[in-house]
Amino acid sequence: MDKLNELSFLSDLMGSGLRGHHSRVTLYSKKIAGAICPDLINKVAFAASVHDIGKIAIPDKILLKPGPLTRSEWVLVRLHPLVGARILQKSMNDEINREMIKAVMHHHEWWDGKGYPYCLKEKDIPIISRILAVADSFDAMTSLRPYKASLSKDEALKELQEHSGTQFDPEIVDIFLRIMLDRDEIQGL
Repeated sequence: MDKLNELSFLSDLMGSGLRGHHSRVTLYSKKIAGAICPDLINKVAFAASVHDIGKIAIPDKILLKPGPLTRSEWVLVRLHPLVGARILQKSMNDEINREMIKAVMHHHEWWDGKGYPYCLKEKDIPIISRILAVADSFDAMTSLRPYKASLSKDEALKELQEHSGTQFDPEIVDIFLRIMLDRDEIQGL
């Protein structure tokens, strides 16, 4: 098994509450990337397939906890982008480069600089990370998790709009909204 398949396999092993998450985030991310620059599609697809690989270091009892997390549990969860970047760095070869490591490391940064792990803001956040942030958040909002009910697609799109310019890159949100409103585009989403 090559490194790329091995990493994707590891991502798929994570908690049952995340089953299908990576494939949906990959699908959404590829659609967004295709609307921005088709040359980004393969890079975005890889980064999306492993964006949460750092969560393998977090026990399921925390990832799937039905109630609020404690402060120390949040600290552990917020480390997953760094752990993921480290896993990719250790596995680095021709298929995995520094751009992918940065994409995974920064997928929880916020447009306004209030994200983690480094409080990057706006265009300092890699484009792939900004795409992943929208796709990942949309899927998280529309998926049932032990700690929250799922939102409808319309409710989740409204949330993205409300946080456009603070949590999310407004251009990426606009592109995703156009994709989700285009019936031809959303076939299979």
